[in-house]
Amino acid sequence: MKTELMLLLYDALLEGQNVRRVNFCREHDISQRTFYRYIRELTDFFRRHKPDYVIGISDDGGEYFLNKV
Repeated sequence: MKTELMLLLYDALLEGQNVRRVNFCREHDISQRTFYRYIRELTDFFRRHKPDYVIGISDDGGEYFLNKV
């Protein structure tokens, strides 16, 4: 399940979609803590393997998106 959810997040971000934390957690029945852990792991992955990309967070902290630096 973890791998599938991480891939869903990765795919959505690469496609330019904004990922709303509350919606993602509700749709996939995971806690916000788990969501934060997945985002942290993806952030680390992008730092190591795709340094031109950074995961951004909306001002209210509810949406995540991918920025090209």
